[in-house]
Amino acid sequence: MKEPLQRLAFSCLLIVAVSAALLWSDRHSRHAAAPAPAAKIPVAILQHSSSPLFDETYKGVLDGLAAKGYRDGEKLALTTLNAEGDLPTGNLMAQKIAGGGYRLGISISTVMLQALANANRAGQVTQVFGAVTSPVAAGVGIKALDSLDKPPRLTGIGTPQPVAAIFRAAKQAYPELKTVGVVWNPAEVNSEVCTKLARQVSAELGITLLEAPVEQTKDVREAAASLVARGVQAFWTGGDASVNNAVDSLIGVAQAARIPVFSNIAGHSRRGGLFDLGADYHQVGAEIGRIAAEVLDGADPAQLPVKDFMPRRILLNEKARAALRDPWQFTPQMLEEAQEILQADGTVKTPAASGGPAAVAAPQPGRTYKVGIAYFAPEPGVDAVLSGLREGLKKLGFEEGRNLELRLMHAQAEIAQIPAIGQALDNSDADALVALSTPVLQGAGITAKRKPVVFTYVFDPLAAGAGSSFADHLPNVTGIGSFPPVEDMLALTQKALPGLTSVGTLYNPSEANSVKVVGVLREQCVKAGIKLEEVPISTTADVVQASQALVARRVGAILAIGDNTLYQAIDAVAKVAKDAAIPLIMDQPEFLDHDALMVVGVDFKESGLAAAEPLARVLTGAKPADMPFRNVSKKSVLLNEASAKRLGIAFPPEVRAQVTPPAAAPTPAPHTWKIKRLLYLESPPAEDAMAGIADGFKAAGLTEGKDYVFSDVSAQGDMATLPALADSVNGDGTELLMVLSTPTLQTALQKVKRIPIVFTFVADPILAGAGTDNEHHLPNVTGVYVQGPYSEMADLLARHFPRFKRIGTLFSPAEVNSVNNKDRFVQEAAKRGIEVVTLPVNAMGELSDAALALAAKPIDAIVQTPDNQTIAGFVAIAQAAARAKKPLFAFTETAVGQGAAVGYTLDYRQAGQDAAAQAMAVMRGKAPGDIPFTRPSKISLVVSEDNARALGLELPAELVAKADKKLGKSP
Repeated sequence: MKEPLQRLAFSCLLIVAVSAALLWSDRHSRHAAAPAPAAKIPVAILQHSSSPLFDETYKGVLDGLAAKGYRDGEKLALTTLNAEGDLPTGNLMAQKIAGGGYRLGISISTVMLQALANANRAGQVTQVFGAVTSPVAAGVGIKALDSLDKPPRLTGIGTPQPVAAIFRAAKQAYPELKTVGVVWNPAEVNSEVCTKLARQVSAELGITLLEAPVEQTKDVREAAASLVARGVQAFWTGGDASVNNAVDSLIGVAQAARIPVFSNIAGHSRRGGLFDLGADYHQVGAEIGRIAAEVLDGADPAQLPVKDFMPRRILLNEKARAALRDPWQFTPQMLEEAQEILQADGTVKTPAASGGPAAVAAPQPGRTYKVGIAYFAPEPGVDAVLSGLREGLKKLGFEEGRNLELRLMHAQAEIAQIPAIGQALDNSDADALVALSTPVLQGAGITAKRKPVVFTYVFDPLAAGAGSSFADHLPNVTGIGSFPPVEDMLALTQKALPGLTSVGTLYNPSEANSVKVVGVLREQCVKAGIKLEEVPISTTADVVQASQALVARRVGAILAIGDNTLYQAIDAVAKVAKDAAIPLIMDQPEFLDHDALMVVGVDFKESGLAAAEPLARVLTGAKPADMPFRNVSKKSVLLNEASAKRLGIAFPPEVRAQVTPPAAAPTPAPHTWKIKRLLYLESPPAEDAMAGIADGFKAAGLTEGKDYVFSDVSAQGDMATLPALADSVNGDGTELLMVLSTPTLQTALQKVKRIPIVFTFVADPILAGAGTDNEHHLPNVTGVYVQGPYSEMADLLARHFPRFKRIGTLFSPAEVNSVNNKDRFVQEAAKRGIEVVTLPVNAMGELSDAALALAAKPIDAIVQTPDNQTIAGFVAIAQAAARAKKPLFAFTETAVGQGAAVGYTLDYRQAGQDAAAQAMAVMRGKAPGDIPFTRPSKISLVVSEDNARALGLELPAELVAKADKKLGKSP
């Protein structure tokens, strides 16, 4: 009886204290005779309890508000209410906020989200929330993330705990881990979500999860002791507020038993836990503050979807590890990623801060930075690196289409071509060079004399000859090394294939990277007692026969690791291995679907991200000589269940424990969207864009027929038909209109006012009337424009064909895009002293005669600018050029296939994919007017030496080497 009375008295005391605080905070409104010098915005913050997590979040909220100019006593009249873990008190505080005349209420924790949302059902106050594990599961009316299906005056962020990741990390740190205990409060929705995830990952890893439910903080110690008595080897704690408030009790029990506590709440390691893998809650709070400031600035909370925000943080405690009864060991990846390590002597080390990237100066306003990128040949690993590099540069203020130009050249898998590429880039006007892969670093990067060089996608820069150590290296070279986890690959292969006695590998002795990797593999095989069968290759033509040789030697598995020549023929290796029922183990995540059993390698997107920092520093004036090399090797382990089933292999738990957590699943569309795609005319570039749209939806994980349905209509090149087609959109149930070409966009702008419009395959949306610039445009319109690379083409002509002083082109006066394209190219050519003769074509039937007339003029070449009419009838232009022996240049790859010698083209398929991404953003609630117009970043140079010779033109070797693609003679 005594204890309930004490609790009741404590609650009453809290209520009295809260009431007094609220009355004090409201004192100004009760003394109207003393007006404040300036009106302050009343804002309340509702905190669940005083704990490191919530206190850190609260401080972040204040900092986030202050960063936007909102400080207590200046713009804000801030009231802070803390329930100190008592729910009745929290409910009372929530009611006061909902009815107290506050402009904004900020809630911290799931419990306080629920309390304030329930008190605010009438929507008297706008609520911004955070420090919530699952907003959807909280039961406050939020139906889905990234959606506007929620209460209109409620917005905020979720911070899902990385439960699966921490259990995998624990299993890696102690592979013999079999039993984990958890104390949790079933009344907390956030705790229930985390515990369900823990059950799933524990079952996957072969771990028994023992649970001890509690109702109150005071029960935590006793529950923890009961779990020790049941034989747990470790404790885990997730997002449970009750346990978080008594974490010292939990850690005390664990220390007495000499077992660890690993936690999703960053900060517990500072109190004696072994390691934390969770969110940086100061950053979480700062994001809450930023959203709150956005609302105070006038943003409509109804238009702010709830999103997940999980800034990851890892903290390690070596002192706690040293006191454990079992041999736990932090993995190299944990040590590399840790933001803080408490050493055995009690000192704190911050490796991520001391060894991470240096500060980068801001880009110079008004300047366009030019970067030449050389690589061995197109393949998925290069795509991953470039994706990371672009993402990293954008974060540092360097963005393609704004202040950055990337020029890509590859050697078409021929080592002999690399020096020519390096020389071409070194002699260009690029500000810096990027070398991707070891052969390119050796053949192009190290030989560069005029330009600074940054490398990545390189296993061992020292073996490549770039230096004697990471600090002592060539003065014009710096970059990121990423050596593959050879030892882990072999160890996991042994675990997946018990009884393994031999493995085989292919490698090119001309590649320093391959020689180094195979040398390491030899050493590891000797240690493991496994026979290594090696077959050398010189070119991709050797790969099939070499793979068959490994099959003949009856190897137990084929390891494809670290060889650029091999990567170019990976499908051939996969087919031989599949036909022989031999497991194939690869080292690049992008190759998993090539019938590999398993991937154990490097996440090269991270290598690209890391390279952005030294490249940005070089671009802003730093010297490579002052920048040590760094190694960034984020291990990636992926399993192919289909291949395992085909081979009759079951992955053991110790292999599954190493698997890299998958990326967040795509958010499905809220319903099945009816999407209409409107074309002016079918043409190869338009078809490429259409295919790209389909690719984009598929790559995002959306399913046609379930998440969306397409209906396609075309005007067949008839301008008179377009208005009726566009008009029909308003009454046929279309929810999203995607338009391809300038005429369709112009017509849609006139006819469609209420339905979202996403365009692509449009030269200039501003000229078409869609807006004043990329950021400021009509509220229902966004899209991807494909303005041709006219400057690049003019540069190409001036550099490689200086004798061309007078060139010709056709254009269609009725197409605004055609006139615009022609005018832009004329301007760029004039800057380089080249005159452009233009000839109008008013109808498709005139095209053949117009082409013959143009070819008969005294011009040195034809450079055909694109429009719907000339693209559709390009064959007639090619025939006229061939008859007159006039060199022919164009702006589409299809045109090179039809007879042009050179094409400088945007990637129309990529434009379609980019438009699909914008369409999906609209489908998930973002207003089109808030999505800037963009341009596809990829520009390709396509050549045909056969077509050039047929036109009487000899292409310079430097130009041919620079080409992204070479085509044969047109039919």
